[in-house]
Amino acid sequence: MTLFFQQIVSGISIGAVYALLAVGYALIYSVYNFTNWAFDAFMVVGAFIGFYALASFHLPVWLAILLSIVLTAALAVLVETGAYRPLRMRNAPRLFMMISAMGANLAIVNLINLFFGGAFRKFPEITAGTFNIAGVSIGKMDLFAGVFSFVVLGALWFFLQRTKAGLAIRASSLDMTTAGIMGINNNTVALVIFGISGILSGVSGIFYGIKYAVFPYLGSVTIKAMIASIIGGLGSLPGAVVGSLLLGVLETLVSGYISSTYRDLFSFTLLIVILLFFPNGLMGQRTEEKL
Repeated sequence: MTLFFQQIVSGISIGAVYALLAVGYALIYSVYNFTNWAFDAFMVVGAFIGFYALASFHLPVWLAILLSIVLTAALAVLVETGAYRPLRMRNAPRLFMMISAMGANLAIVNLINLFFGGAFRKFPEITAGTFNIAGVSIGKMDLFAGVFSFVVLGALWFFLQRTKAGLAIRASSLDMTTAGIMGINNNTVALVIFGISGILSGVSGIFYGIKYAVFPYLGSVTIKAMIASIIGGLGSLPGAVVGSLLLGVLETLVSGYISSTYRDLFSFTLLIVILLFFPNGLMGQRTEEKL
């Protein structure tokens, strides 16, 4: 039983990181009805900035995280203005925008690989030790990552529900054309959404790099966030969180009780099973409000 609870705690920690990325996917899809495939690059950039801020410049942890968030958000805004906006202004098909995102993603990741190399880098020790509760060991770093991730998600929920900018985003998710007619600046909404996605990616990149390692292709884990977002209901922010926690916990249980070899197989199998019985995901909706 102790092992079971240990796996649950670890799964929640991983699921919280998935949730950051999955919410980013859901947020962009809810407004633009396409998937941003550049999250991979954003996550990698966030991890590398955090690593060098700590390992090379010896910045305080809070400042390293802040720097990673700011620069990753700036990159996301740059990708929006350079790769998406020209196509969006021409009413290009969503497929073209997804291809543009893939191109931006490949360019950024391969540039990082070219300039920094493909070696695995280990974050400096930040928070060592564990908490022991009823025989269940909880790593301090895992606890910090989980709590910080949920704080960020809570702040995002408050922003979307309680601010004028959040109201503009929710209105755009229902009908962008009508929102524009009512005076909402669609370009400003796009900048805010992509900036938020950069923040979420930067945070997830740092925590994933701390838990495992930093290398140019660590962003491949974003496919798991995409799966979690679809399981929860693509376009639903609460669904993205639920799907991420569910996927994180179940993956950890599979790794602990069966084998980590089958973890990815289980993830895709779960996705297929969920879509067979819930075509819109667990919390997805067809036409109603998504956010």
